Amino acid sequence: MRKSIFINNMDMEHGNLFLKLIVFAVPIMLTTVLQLLYSTIDLISVQFWGGGDTSMGSIAANGALINLIIIVFANLSLGANVAIANARGANNKQRASNILHTSLVIALLSGIFVGVLGYFFSDNLLRLMGTEPAYLDLATTYLKIYFVGVPFLMIYNYSAQIMRAMGDSKTPFIILAISGVINVVFDFVFVYFFGLDVAGVAWATVISEFVSSVLSGFALRYSKNAYLRLDLKLLRIDSSSLKEVIKIGLPAGLQGFFFALPNVFIQAKLYTVDPGNVDLENGAIASGQIESYLYAGVSAIFSACMSFIAANYGANNKANIKKIFWYSHIINIIYNAITVIIILLLHRQLLHLFVSSEAAVDAGTERLYIVGMTYVLDGAMDVNASLLRGVRKSSFPMITTFLFCTLFRIIFLETLFNLDFFHTITWLYAVFPISWVFCIIFSIVGIIILLPRAYKEMEQYSLENKLALQNN
Repeated sequence: MRKSIFINNMDMEHGNLFLKLIVFAVPIMLTTVLQLLYSTIDLISVQFWGGGDTSMGSIAANGALINLIIIVFANLSLGANVAIANARGANNKQRASNILHTSLVIALLSGIFVGVLGYFFSDNLLRLMGTEPAYLDLATTYLKIYFVGVPFLMIYNYSAQIMRAMGDSKTPFIILAISGVINVVFDFVFVYFFGLDVAGVAWATVISEFVSSVLSGFALRYSKNAYLRLDLKLLRIDSSSLKEVIKIGLPAGLQGFFFALPNVFIQAKLYTVDPGNVDLENGAIASGQIESYLYAGVSAIFSACMSFIAANYGANNKANIKKIFWYSHIINIIYNAITVIIILLLHRQLLHLFVSSEAAVDAGTERLYIVGMTYVLDGAMDVNASLLRGVRKSSFPMITTFLFCTLFRIIFLETLFNLDFFHTITWLYAVFPISWVFCIIFSIVGIIILLPRAYKEMEQYSLENKLALQNN
């Protein structure tokens, strides 16, 4: 009897890899969509039951900074994904186990460090971003409480990447669905019944993150079908595993930082184009919310691509790596073609979910047309980066992102954008697709240079694991 591909511990090295990539990516996309839905519900809760526009604006003012935090630490956890997927592909269970337990210790310690640091510097960070004075106090309250939950967020992110490396993208989705429902319930209780407003939705988020971290631990510890299991007695830092995770994860984390950092500058520059134009700012916020949902699919595609390539790197399967790379590009094109059609047909209706005035909808439409409809470029850039990460060449995508998504954007914003001709919303938004094009070109050069070298190292990696298995 033929086995269904809708199973945990998906075989990433055999069968219909095109279909498996899609099946694996869908739960990842739905996980991101759920996360976004809960953030949207936070905004709606304070809008209708809390302090209204001021409270909603205070939460939204944290958007770029929180996205920066999430992207950086989600990318750091990619080191665990690639390292475990490599070991699983090579069928080296001991190596994979060491990486699993080391990764969870890293998650907890780094989460506590960032949480404490962020809690005490929340006000400074928001001032640095140029947060409007009307939002500053409430925004600081929200951000301080948010940082309390960062250790739980880190544990969930690492656990989710570990499960995906083992071929399971469904369990992280189920966990987030459960914790998300808890988030919504506490939003209502804290804001509607107790009148806690911004602080209420922040504490609801912390509680849901705590639940997701606990459920992740249970899933890793008690799953009967998992390739690996969490053993609390083995929770310690293995030096070789630490080096492996950092070697892959640190460049990925820095890449996430370099990718998200300019968004803080762009948000600050938005206020200078037409100061006091609330419709312009609200339209940008509304469009950004929609784009986040669109990006969920892009993110899922490159995450699936990376996991599959990492597994086949461990299995020493060059042919599959090439297939997965091109399949991922095809899926990215198909997905983004669908999103372009949705934007063209439904952009006004979608924007009206977040804003009421037609002027704000017009402002949001301009951003959607320039940024939302060109996400295929971002997807292509990310697939190229996933190929290099999966074959353990994580530094090059970091350098590419720094040069063109960070340096290029900031230089443009601080030089040409200050000139009258360029000081427009159109040019402010155009910096996104222009930088993506540069990244794609540069990453292609990197693939041509680095992939042959990676294939040689893949053969050596396979030989080392075979010798290790024989010795055991």
